[in-house]
Amino acid sequence: MRDLSITQEYLICAVNEKGKISGFSTERLVCLVAAGLLDMELAGAVRLTEKRVEIAGPLPENREYLKSLYLFVKKHNPVKTEKILEEYTYSMSDKRLQMLLDDVGESLAAQGLARLQEGGFFGRKSYVPQREAIRSVVDMVRAELLEDGPVSQEVLILAVLLDKGKISKDYFSKFERQEMAQRFRAIRKTREGQMVDQMVEYIENMIATMTVLMTMFS
Repeated sequence: MRDLSITQEYLICAVNEKGKISGFSTERLVCLVAAGLLDMELAGAVRLTEKRVEIAGPLPENREYLKSLYLFVKKHNPVKTEKILEEYTYSMSDKRLQMLLDDVGESLAAQGLARLQEGGFFGRKSYVPQREAIRSVVDMVRAELLEDGPVSQEVLILAVLLDKGKISKDYFSKFERQEMAQRFRAIRKTREGQMVDQMVEYIENMIATMTVLMTMFS
């Protein structure tokens, strides 16, 4: 579904049947934030380095659902990646994370790709992706990585996020995951794969940083 962003496609696959991501799914939460940051970098709104994020330009209108994350970066510009992770995935309050989830979920609902579900213990709303939306995203990844032909940069990044977020096994067989990993390794060695390679390293560094934070505060 290439009319959607990486963040939207990731969220479609990352939430459970109630439209939520468990607080115990640390990797899924970290990869959601990573998806938002990577989307904004591809849009020219932020610039990512190994340890910091800084504003590089305005946030495009078609990425309005990332505004809360963009404004957080802008307020602390430049901001350490560690601080973003603390605020979004390891804070006493999940206010910032919930805002990001709501905004991205609402953008999907506006396109008929998710339905609003209100209620729950705290009365919080959530957005449940339509089954067709899930199938479309999964089929797109499967088609580009398991069939001959070019693979878009966005699909490569999405596939990495699904893998690092421990989501791939929910949608792809062991054989498919092995085949995709092999295709991905081959692509990363090409000149075209160098930028994706840098983004993969960024995602891995974010997860490693989160692991350190969990150790410090445990």
